Amino acid sequence: MTGVVYDVKLGKKENFPVVQIYTKEGCTLCDKVSDVLKSLREEHPHSLEAVDITDPDKSYIYDKYKWDIPVLHIDGIYWTKHKLDSTEAIVALAKAAGGEFLEQKGEPDAAAMERRMAERKTQE
Repeated sequence: MTGVVYDVKLGKKENFPVVQIYTKEGCTLCDKVSDVLKSLREEHPHSLEAVDITDPDKSYIYDKYKWDIPVLHIDGIYWTKHKLDSTEAIVALAKAAGGEFLEQKGEPDAAAMERRMAERKTQE
């Protein structure tokens, strides 16, 4: 499941953002987010790459994102999680195409949260 979902075929690829969707098999929310992005790819060119968090070589990503997929990055920078509407996607893709996209707050980290919870239990 990890790999390119679709790629920009026009002009120079470096002018268009690459969106990474962190997903796993059977994720219906991931399908909905992918559908939003696919609907925008003609007017707002971008490539879409899927990263299956259950792949054996993705254990670090699985530990981080396991409770929050889909998680989206643009050009390797955290963007959003769980859901996406076309308006917010258009804004982010335009910023990325113009070199103005910045990392967003709220990147999930399940492993860190679980460590904090375990520490609290040992302190009780």
